[in-house]
Amino acid sequence: MKSYLSLVPISAKVRKRQNRMTILCVIISIFLVTAIFSVADMMIRTQSDRMTGKNGSWHIELDGISQETALKIAERDDVVSIGAVTIFNPDGELPYRMDGKRVVLYGIDESYLTMNSTGAAEGRFPQGMGEIMLSSNAARVLQVAVGDTVTLRTPSGDWDFTVSGLGGVEESYYSGQYSLMDAYLPRTAFAALMEQNNVHNLQTSYYVQFTSASKAAKAIPELTAQHNLPENAVSENTGVMAIAGQSDSSAAKNVYSLAAVLFVLVLLAGVLMISGSMNSNLAQRIQFFGMMRCIGMSKSQIIRFVRLEALNWCKTAVPVGVLLGTLASWSICAALHYGIGGEFSTTPVFQISPVGLVSGIVVGIVTVLLAAESPARRAARVSPVAAVSGTGENLSASRHASNYSFGKIELSLGAHHAIAGKKNLFLMTSSFALSIVLVLCFSVLLKFAGLLLPGQAPWQPDILLNGYGNEQVLSRSMAEQLRAIPGVGYVWGATGLTNTPASSPQKEVEHVVLGSYDDFMMEKSRDLVVAGRMADQAASSNEVMTIYNKNNPLKVGDTVYISGRYLTIVGAFSEGMFPDDVTVICPQALFDRLVGAQNYNMIGVLLNDSATEQTVMQIAHLATDEIIVSDVRERNSQEAATYLASRIVVYGFLAIIGLISLFNIVNSISMSVSARTKQYGVMRAIGMDGSQLTRMVAAEAFTYAVSGLIVGCIAGLLLSRMLYARLITRYFGMTWHLPGMTLCLIILFVFAAAALAVHAPAKRIRNMAITETINEL
Repeated sequence: MKSYLSLVPISAKVRKRQNRMTILCVIISIFLVTAIFSVADMMIRTQSDRMTGKNGSWHIELDGISQETALKIAERDDVVSIGAVTIFNPDGELPYRMDGKRVVLYGIDESYLTMNSTGAAEGRFPQGMGEIMLSSNAARVLQVAVGDTVTLRTPSGDWDFTVSGLGGVEESYYSGQYSLMDAYLPRTAFAALMEQNNVHNLQTSYYVQFTSASKAAKAIPELTAQHNLPENAVSENTGVMAIAGQSDSSAAKNVYSLAAVLFVLVLLAGVLMISGSMNSNLAQRIQFFGMMRCIGMSKSQIIRFVRLEALNWCKTAVPVGVLLGTLASWSICAALHYGIGGEFSTTPVFQISPVGLVSGIVVGIVTVLLAAESPARRAARVSPVAAVSGTGENLSASRHASNYSFGKIELSLGAHHAIAGKKNLFLMTSSFALSIVLVLCFSVLLKFAGLLLPGQAPWQPDILLNGYGNEQVLSRSMAEQLRAIPGVGYVWGATGLTNTPASSPQKEVEHVVLGSYDDFMMEKSRDLVVAGRMADQAASSNEVMTIYNKNNPLKVGDTVYISGRYLTIVGAFSEGMFPDDVTVICPQALFDRLVGAQNYNMIGVLLNDSATEQTVMQIAHLATDEIIVSDVRERNSQEAATYLASRIVVYGFLAIIGLISLFNIVNSISMSVSARTKQYGVMRAIGMDGSQLTRMVAAEAFTYAVSGLIVGCIAGLLLSRMLYARLITRYFGMTWHLPGMTLCLIILFVFAAAALAVHAPAKRIRNMAITETINEL
């Protein structure tokens, strides 16, 4: 033997069975890290492709610069491409029509189109004065194809163009549109068209694609200073920059912070689990370390011995943990790709993630070293006297007998065993508490994610009809006409009157958005009431609702004077159809009494199971020059898929943390019993039976459970309430309530885990002979 460290592989062989549980803890920790970071890597790849497809591959947009400045920027070594665009008639309100449909005109170069889409879905980019490219919905709405001729009607006359391609930068948006389309012209043809119609002083924007997002982030301050650009002249492609971790957006920074917190929680869960296992493992080897001290091993050598022993476990744990984590990530990605689909249909499935592998290996080893630090120093403090005297743990001497006046002796001894080991008590309590905190906090985040998705609103339509410029052009007879179409389930109508004069005795209010909800909307919005109650819908009632907004001064109980009547606000919705700071929602009968029967601003159509494509086309034929018809089913489906995926990820993460906590307490109780085998043998020798031993082990386990519940519930409730106030109450108005059902499930899980932890070690002790337990080393 060249050194004491040569004993590490010998010790591993001798204690193969005892080390098995600790190695399993390390495997689970590495598995968890590898799985989470591999899935995160695949999600980043998916979202990166999605953001590029949705928002374009450009990094920054420059407004108000000259063409000469743009050419100078294009000469930079870190710039890949720069594209120009001039947009005219962005709302489709001016008299530019194509077959009676409103048209938004774009003057672009091919670089802009390439950076904002995959190019033409059909055909090619227009060349010369006589060619045009139309948005993808044009083929369906205008019934044209590549090579056909279309006529653009303008105030100065008609222009005939040959359709060179179909596609464009807003293909996903316009695929559900039946009333508005984009027309893309080469910049020279666009300039000639604008000149003939006497349109001048249009602003050209330049989109710049850099070699990487990090280069773009560094270039923004350089370009601003070099070309003396105003502050609002530079804007970033938030989706692309954020997914690369380079965005200055406050929302993106919050996501980065959340990712950092998740990383710390994962690392902490691994450290607690491995530390608890190593701490219990060490308790069985006090005599061994004391004997090594007796034969000359120094404290620093003991510390190196324990560290090397921990790293030795990694030889087995790292490859197994990485393999299991990779397989788990493949399963999750496959579930997202094939099970949910939608925006996750492009999620890579059977791909190796270098980030996941490296994270699993590095974080796994770092976690093991961090977890080994405290047990190593504890082992170094073992006195050689412990080996000679045969003492088990270096527990502090008791100054008085254990108090068992409030229960049987075995229960008092079990609780005493849990409390006496301060380090083990801390680790076990922390493990339980961490799981409880995560459950309570992630349940808040899950609710917040659901509220952010408008597709989850109970009245979310499949087909939406709007008046251009929010004009009230949708008659009530049109709603009845829609209800008569086969395949239509429900139809609702809503009217919103902006800048309605109003006053309130309680608050400073001058104008409000006065909105109407019909009976269907009011009924479906009952679950959205976050304060007060639902307004009475009787024709004689003066009760109204408001929509919660952090800038809305109106509260439940306030009165507001509108159109010669005092209206009482009896409730508040968390969200509504009219996003504004100050909104008053009236039942339809009250709205008609206040301002008379009005046309609708919008009509929502919910389809039933018998709806066909013919149903959609019948509704689409209602689109006119004044009415926008939008098919929003695909958007709703994507939002529902996103919400389902977020639930799967959150609940999956909580399940993993819960299983780790369950495994941790089972393992810790088992190893704690193993460490006290000799004590239990003595107790059996003096008359303690198997049932008493079981109750003693149970008392120890439930002491850990109760301490973890107390700490976890206190910390978790405080943190969840803080998160709820900042994320939900602030933006949606919902007040925090004690999560009784969640707490009951937590308590049930914790006590079930404690009961499960007792079974195996207690059975092992009962089945061992007294002589065997006394002689156990």
